[in-house]
Amino acid sequence: MVDGGEHILTVVNGRPPAVKINALATFATQLTRYRERREWTQAQLAQRLGFSPSLVSSVVNLDKVPSLQFAQKCDGVFGLEGTFEAFHDLASREALPSYFAPAAEFESAAVRIHEYELRAVPGLLQTEEYARCVIQAGQPRTPQSELDRKVGTRMERQRILSRTDPPHYWTVIHEAVLRQNVGGPGVMGPQLDRIAEAAEGLHVIVQVLPLSASIHPGTDGPFAVFDLSVGRSTAYAEGKGGGRISEASEEVAELVTTLNLIRVAAMHPSESLTLLRQLRGEIRG
Repeated sequence: MVDGGEHILTVVNGRPPAVKINALATFATQLTRYRERREWTQAQLAQRLGFSPSLVSSVVNLDKVPSLQFAQKCDGVFGLEGTFEAFHDLASREALPSYFAPAAEFESAAVRIHEYELRAVPGLLQTEEYARCVIQAGQPRTPQSELDRKVGTRMERQRILSRTDPPHYWTVIHEAVLRQNVGGPGVMGPQLDRIAEAAEGLHVIVQVLPLSASIHPGTDGPFAVFDLSVGRSTAYAEGKGGGRISEASEEVAELVTTLNLIRVAAMHPSESLTLLRQLRGEIRG
């Protein structure tokens, strides 16, 4: 546990102790304590880590969630095995909305992710600028430092798509999402580029549900199904300000059927990519 003394909080077998603490604050506190034990200045630590002093300061002052690379560098500099990486994982989950945190766990563990979205670009495909606009629009009173942490956490989620063993990701996006000019041309243009780039990858399938699809079962809201390596699937459905996890086989199967009906109504992946490029061409920015 963390107290006012000189003890250093350690991780046993790659797992942090089972106590309720603020993981981001703990990361910052332990970083300072390890640095002080070596009698390094913050600037000297930044040099050893290979990051700017301003970034190290932002982490210490709780203004930014450290990236996985930052955490791994800390472990390397201090000769640790996963201590800071474990706290990074906790801090990332801590910045998630409480209702989405369980879904993020399944998302990270899934071998296949099936998704339908009709409100905004899926979080796994958002650019940083788009994410900032969407989060700020929904939470206009959020302080800048907290907004930065939320955006950073969303970007961290996307690491699963660049892993050596990425999940197979199949998403259906409503055309209205792509036509909504979030943040202006300078934001929406690069966002469409990001989706198109992902759609050209080996592990990602993107379909667009066109505005002309008048009959489909996708009006109730976004949802996702996570296929796990142990052979079971979990579903997640989301509404305004809340979400629900379901592991009941019948309910998951029903959502899979719904998703398949949406896919039938959606454009073919190649046609979807053509539309993405067409919409991008209509935007200057």
